[in-house]
Amino acid sequence: MACAYGFYGLLRLMSVGLAYLTVSHDQPPRNLEAAWQVLAPCAETVSFDGAWTLSLNESGSAIVNSDRHAQRLQGHWELLDAKAQSYRIDVLAFGNDFVVVPTAAGCLLGSGTLHKVDLRQSWFTRDKRDGGDLVASVSRPHVTMK
Repeated sequence: MACAYGFYGLLRLMSVGLAYLTVSHDQPPRNLEAAWQVLAPCAETVSFDGAWTLSLNESGSAIVNSDRHAQRLQGHWELLDAKAQSYRIDVLAFGNDFVVVPTAAGCLLGSGTLHKVDLRQSWFTRDKRDGGDLVASVSRPHVTMK
């Protein structure tokens, strides 16, 4: 019986080794410094419901924190596509692809792509405002809303 367990363990090690050898390791190294220049305005953001904060660091680390839920989760971020300004942020249950969207109030880490963003899973600049006023921006001042 002990021999069977040893053989099973050896097979598992061999399968892991083969999987490692067959995975492509030819990806070019990502320029973390250039990626951070785009991501830096979104370094401190808050979730849609305000229950979570996301802190990104230029070293590639990410921390999600919630005082309300008494949780602190650590992970990392990486550049997916420099041209599209898309990033992958992995922090346990919060792993997702995000796109950097500059706004008048700072930055939005939009969950998804520029063509389709899920605001409920996105992260927003967390600037403190006096009196909690809503900030809006008008790109064309002659446009009226009805």
